[in-house]
Amino acid sequence: AKRLTGPLDVGALEESLNEIVRRHDALRTSFSVCEGRPVQVISQARQVALPETDLRDLPVEAREREASRLAGLEAGRLFDLAQGPLFRAKLLRLTEEEHVLIVTMHHIVSDGWSVAVFMRELAMLYDAFRLGKPSPLPELPIQYADYALWQQNWLRGEVLEQQLDYWKRQLAGIPAALELATDRPRAAVHSFRGASIGAILPLGLLQRLNALSHSEGATLFMTLLAAFQALLSRYTGQEDIPVGSPIAGRTQVETEGLIGFFVNTLVLRGDLSGDPTFRQLLARVRETSLEAYAHQDLPFEKLVEELQPERDLGRNPLFQVMFALQNTPASSPELTGLKVAPLSVESKTSHFDLEVYLLEKPSGLTCTFVYATDLFDSGTIVRMMGHYQRLLESVVADPDRCLSTVDLMSGSERHQILVEWNQTETEYPRNKTVHGLFEEQVERTPEAVVLRDGREELRFGELNRRANRLAHFLRKRGVGPEVVVGVCMERSARTVVALLGVLKAGGAYVPLDPSYPEERLAFMLRDSGARVLLTDEPSAPRFSGHEAEVVRLDSVDAALSAESETNPVGASRPGDLAYVIYTSGSTGPPKGVEALHRGCVNRFAWMWRTYPFAAGEVCCQKTALSFVDSVWEIFGPLLQGIPSVVLPEETVRDPRAFLETLAAARVTRIVLVPSLLRALLDSGIDLAGTLPSLRWWVTSGEALSLELYRRFRGSLPGATLINLYGSSEVSADVTCWDSRSAEPRDAVPIGRPIANTQVYILDGRGQPVPVGIPGEIYVGGHGLARGYRNRPELTAERFLPDPFRRVPGARLFRTGDRGRYRDDGQIEYLVRTDFQIKLRGRRIEPGEIESRLGEHAAVVQAVVCLREDLPDQPRLVA
Repeated sequence: AKRLTGPLDVGALEESLNEIVRRHDALRTSFSVCEGRPVQVISQARQVALPETDLRDLPVEAREREASRLAGLEAGRLFDLAQGPLFRAKLLRLTEEEHVLIVTMHHIVSDGWSVAVFMRELAMLYDAFRLGKPSPLPELPIQYADYALWQQNWLRGEVLEQQLDYWKRQLAGIPAALELATDRPRAAVHSFRGASIGAILPLGLLQRLNALSHSEGATLFMTLLAAFQALLSRYTGQEDIPVGSPIAGRTQVETEGLIGFFVNTLVLRGDLSGDPTFRQLLARVRETSLEAYAHQDLPFEKLVEELQPERDLGRNPLFQVMFALQNTPASSPELTGLKVAPLSVESKTSHFDLEVYLLEKPSGLTCTFVYATDLFDSGTIVRMMGHYQRLLESVVADPDRCLSTVDLMSGSERHQILVEWNQTETEYPRNKTVHGLFEEQVERTPEAVVLRDGREELRFGELNRRANRLAHFLRKRGVGPEVVVGVCMERSARTVVALLGVLKAGGAYVPLDPSYPEERLAFMLRDSGARVLLTDEPSAPRFSGHEAEVVRLDSVDAALSAESETNPVGASRPGDLAYVIYTSGSTGPPKGVEALHRGCVNRFAWMWRTYPFAAGEVCCQKTALSFVDSVWEIFGPLLQGIPSVVLPEETVRDPRAFLETLAAARVTRIVLVPSLLRALLDSGIDLAGTLPSLRWWVTSGEALSLELYRRFRGSLPGATLINLYGSSEVSADVTCWDSRSAEPRDAVPIGRPIANTQVYILDGRGQPVPVGIPGEIYVGGHGLARGYRNRPELTAERFLPDPFRRVPGARLFRTGDRGRYRDDGQIEYLVRTDFQIKLRGRRIEPGEIESRLGEHAAVVQAVVCLREDLPDQPRLVA
């Protein structure tokens, strides 16, 4: 779209367009199907219409908007390849001496170079025709069809084999995809909807880039490409970075004056292995580029046909990012008596995930990023452009610096991520223990009902007396600070007595799930060094032959009745062990996590302050003791005087019975994993009508999909959903997202750090990553466990010194999970670093796993476990 200012001779302009179409067969070409194959059909020259739209009656601003709108509509109007024409023109009249010429050509008959040819010929023809002179242009020596025939005849036999052999070697083992983190899940089919954002990099930077290129014997393109591939490596974590780049393809002088599609696409692989310096990377890119130029004649389509990569309608084959330094001839020559200027037309399409176009100008380096709007937000692209500029500035300043050490973030970005989003310091009862807080609550509400389990009902005073008797009993058996006691019992009120008794004695409990295999229970009991094991009649037979003293709580009532009912004194301190919970063993042998009272109390205090209990609330206990969520589920309400209903396992497994029990007890808040939430939603029961009292739903332990959240919101519009993230190593939970905040658009975040907690997302070198870039989640603060029991090497590997806080002894826990920051500081959970699922060679994201499972009505649940202890076996066992 060109703005023409001055007295325009419309007749001469129309005659010029007709002469260009007559001269170039490509502009009169359409493509029909003959015997199943596409063929070029070149029509005879015919009059080209130049329809005119008069906008003079509109106000100035409206006129400009309408001109841009009409230009955009022309750009988006479809062609019919079989019928043609594949060239069209339109004229907009803005004033008597101001027009806009819109010319649209299908890419199959033109390229960027062709636009320059078109404009050059238009200027020469217009100047002649307006004076009544004949065309000054000589007849073309060849046409595009001649070139196509020559290419077909030349590119065969030995020539073709040489080209193919090179590219097959060059692209062997190319990654299935460049895993750029997107703002939205990738659709199954690419829609080609796009937008563009531009900027100008300073002239001084361009001059330094040219100087560096010259000193290294490289072109400016090679230098810019090397930096861009380094940026993509930082964004993806990949070391093999394939990027597509267009090349003019006009290797014969006869083709330079033709309009037609000559451009070819080269796949340039960037090798970032070994953490190179920029100088080293530039040498690699230079070598790769020169070899590619020497083998540029093989059409990209032919290469794809030969290599037959796994096709994915949502991605371009072999590469998904295009990069080009545009150096085609200038396309805006002057027309006599007219000033010619481009009219900005916003791009509405993107053929790839991302396209980057750079243009060297006297004012600096023009940089345009075209992006798929289905995948990226504009803010993400603006941020990426800023990171690209900072990377370029860093490498020209010090090309011998390892690329991994280049900081992409500005000082303000870094401060926001490290400081502003981690300002969580809040007061809490840091000098208290779990059982100490319980004893304070007993003083406040001794006669209030605290537990119901279907067999008995306990009040605070009675629960405290029973726990005290057990604590004195355990003390006589050597239980005290740092001594662990195993607890293996069916869930009941008696179980809570056992846990409180252990804590009051000063010890730490080790939960042992009665459903576990005997060999696993034996390992946990042995590894923990438990001196005493508290159990019940159903579970006791599984522990014969162990060194720990086995105490059946359902058979020692007489012995316990002789013990004191007073609170034990000086049992333990906030920095002592509260419990040792063993991990599931899905990533190796089970590991005992040593959690402290301090972490538990901080977690409780944050929840009580953020989501305070109201009078009349009721909670439920239904999580196995072996899962860390049970700690909050039991003690969160207990220490605030809120009664809980203890549910047996058989009730929890039956959605209908589970819901009926919750309804009968008028439960007001519940903690559950997303898979249980899905089972309840799938039950067909009206949850809102059945559970009118249940207003607080807390999910944790698994990723919460957007699809499941939306189902929850549709079924329970009046309830609040709280999505938590954490693990045993960090006292259960470290981030929180509340459904009452902004509605999630593309994924449910895990939220922001809770009180007295820091969460960082770091790269492989332990440095913070910018917003939007995936990295590993690290957690610091008061909730950290002491470490892994009897695993000092693993503790040292996973619990690291905190380099970002000047606090003595501050540590970070390396979670092994991947996440990324959003613009608002919310964190989005991605996937475990050691957990990837691939389908036909392509990595499947967690959200896609869920959507694919949803396609099959027969699939109820998928259980995935990883086996690090079987290194020679496939990583994924399902």
